[in-house]
Amino acid sequence: MLSIIDIINGILTTILVLICFITGIRIAYKYKQYKQRVFIFFGITWAGMSTIYIPLIISFYGMLLFEQGLPLFGYLIIDSFVPLLVTVGVMAWTEIIDFMKRYQKPLVISFTTVSVGIVVYFVYNAFNNPLTLGILESPLIIRYRNFVLVYLVFVSSIAMFTGTIFFWQSRDALEPENRLKGLLIWFAFISFFIGTLLDGFLPINPSTIIISRIVVIIGSAFFLFGFFPPQFVKDYVRERMNKNRERT
Repeated sequence: MLSIIDIINGILTTILVLICFITGIRIAYKYKQYKQRVFIFFGITWAGMSTIYIPLIISFYGMLLFEQGLPLFGYLIIDSFVPLLVTVGVMAWTEIIDFMKRYQKPLVISFTTVSVGIVVYFVYNAFNNPLTLGILESPLIIRYRNFVLVYLVFVSSIAMFTGTIFFWQSRDALEPENRLKGLLIWFAFISFFIGTLLDGFLPINPSTIIISRIVVIIGSAFFLFGFFPPQFVKDYVRERMNKNRERT
């Protein structure tokens, strides 16, 4: 039987995952127009960020239809793919951040090696000692432990760090639209960083679930607008830039 917390959690998480997937697919589809692989990398990265929520959705609809959610093992096996998506994210950032592009190959190799090691560690413990990674408080609420929490903070910090670098780099762009993109993508990663930490460390109740999910949903919207700024926003930025030129 689903509690009110489970229902809120399931509905908001479904919305979040749908937004992440739609955003990722739209970004990846831009490769067809520009033939730049960075769009594929970023599309996979943002859609992949929702991977940690996939087990929750499976459990939510499993409980609704069959009164059966995923076991802890199912959560952990699906979550074990997250480190590989971090590698794709590194590939994306090293395509567009100037100083990182010079070290693209060693950075990608290093993160791939670390990610594979973490996947092996995750899978091994999922089979042999799952309680070292987390516990299920309910069919829809998993509490990660120790290493997993440290890894979540690490990944979120990398996203925040690279997003900030991209923002500072975009401030020197001549086109106002590129500056706007940098700002929106930076906001997206700030939201992801905050939302992940709230989700991992705050007590589970309706308020914290609503806050953490909404923060990440807002981040997804910022990320989408970073690649596809609405026309009224682009017009506003150009108008501000023209006024600033007139003053100078």
